[in-house]
Amino acid sequence: MTEYVHGYSEREALRLEEQADTLEELLHSDTIYPPGEKVLEAGCGIGAQTVILAKNNPWAEIISIDVSPDSLEKARENVKRKGIENVRFLQADIFFSPFQRREFRPCLCLFRS
Repeated sequence: MTEYVHGYSEREALRLEEQADTLEELLHSDTIYPPGEKVLEAGCGIGAQTVILAKNNPWAEIISIDVSPDSLEKARENVKRKGIENVRFLQADIFFSPFQRREFRPCLCLFRS
């Protein structure tokens, strides 16, 4: 596995969570999925964005993947701590997807800098 650019320290995990909370309104105020939508979050890391997406879309199924088992464990803990139940986590490499082609509807997400 390649070195993760952010690293895996507790301090970095806290920074990522605080960053997601700070930018929630800017990035996700209009990220709403239709009821029953199946959403793939590729590269979920520690789940900082996962929590926001799932909380704002309780009627959608969020499937979050990451290559790192350590990151996935933290993501599971974050989601569980928030009482969120509409997320499924899988260890997977985004370059070798375990999903069928067209299993998810394409979605364009814009990140403003």
